[in-house]
Amino acid sequence: MTSRLIAVTSTGQVSGAERVLLRTLAAAVDAGWDAACLCPPGPLAAQVRATGARHVATPDLTLGSGPRLLAALRMVLAWLRAARVLRSEASTADVVLANALLSLPAVRLAGLASVPAVWLAHDVVVARDRLLLYRWCRRALSLVVGVSEAVVAPLRPVSARSGIGPVVDVVHNGVPYPVAPAHEWVEGPAPERREIVVGLNALLTPWKGQEVLLDAVPLLDARVRVEMLGGYLPKDDEYAAGLGRSIVERGLSARVRLLGHDEDPLARMRTWSIAVSASTDPEACPLAVLEAMSLGLPVVATDHGGSPEVLDGAGIVVAPRDASALAEAVNRLAGDPELRARNALLGLDRVARAHRLDHQTSALLAVLARTAGDYRPPFGGERRRREPATAAAAGSST
Repeated sequence: MTSRLIAVTSTGQVSGAERVLLRTLAAAVDAGWDAACLCPPGPLAAQVRATGARHVATPDLTLGSGPRLLAALRMVLAWLRAARVLRSEASTADVVLANALLSLPAVRLAGLASVPAVWLAHDVVVARDRLLLYRWCRRALSLVVGVSEAVVAPLRPVSARSGIGPVVDVVHNGVPYPVAPAHEWVEGPAPERREIVVGLNALLTPWKGQEVLLDAVPLLDARVRVEMLGGYLPKDDEYAAGLGRSIVERGLSARVRLLGHDEDPLARMRTWSIAVSASTDPEACPLAVLEAMSLGLPVVATDHGGSPEVLDGAGIVVAPRDASALAEAVNRLAGDPELRARNALLGLDRVARAHRLDHQTSALLAVLARTAGDYRPPFGGERRRREPATAAAAGSST
């Protein structure tokens, strides 16, 4: 009997959380699961179909533009419509995977009493309104799998205090490993006369900290050139345009380039000397940092959320929103090839030990299978049908 997985997410756009979902769907299909994904029309839908999973259209479940009260009302109506679709699709499912905080109300409203639901949490939920939303939805969940300890830390006390809700556990994000290294590992450390390319790979959205990096540029070594890689969502078109204007108005056009979206971001990242994550809000388990580490790039990241956990000493962390500290860390790396090499080696080792994509997807599928009560032993063992696992038995840490 084929296991059936129904995933639900809140947006039709693609960023880090959706990339993790797509990799999970592809792994499930490869393992013989019947998989479907409920999401709004958009770029994500085509990529869902490319994994071999079925796409089912739902409304956008995020808070839209316009007056906040009206946008909130539209969002609640969208949750109700998505709940009806999910209730129908999940009638024969073995497990439901919610991939975003704002998809949880649809799961709660769908009333899936006989189908276990797992939330794959990609957000560090500390804002009061978001914690309240989680508290309301937690009864509908069998398990929460956070992508880092930073994600699950604020969620564990919610269930512990009330005794109601899911077990909370961790499966860290992973990246393909090994990959082709960055140029310094091919050509050797850059000579003093060669420019140092510092790159930031992130959506152009305010909390990713591109403005902080721009503030740091005048403080950087004269050899340093900055590249900002990434597209932007429709809601951030004014921010993206403002970045372009700011570069010109500050006289930074010779030192800073906005590269836009790239279908092969790793190819561009391989030409960098240093990677930066300047996020002003906490990252969960940032793929851009992991990808840089897997390429052998030294990393400077902000000291909150999951970034310090991912680096685990394999990079430099600085205070959020502190352009001077960011510039100082970049200058340290730019002026010290041996420090760059040492951090790069530590990052490569960290990825190999704790953040390989094949390990992540295997662990996550095992969690889903146990939660569904459909256990597939590794290494070709005989499949056994079990009773649905208890929440305590369903957790899996890596």
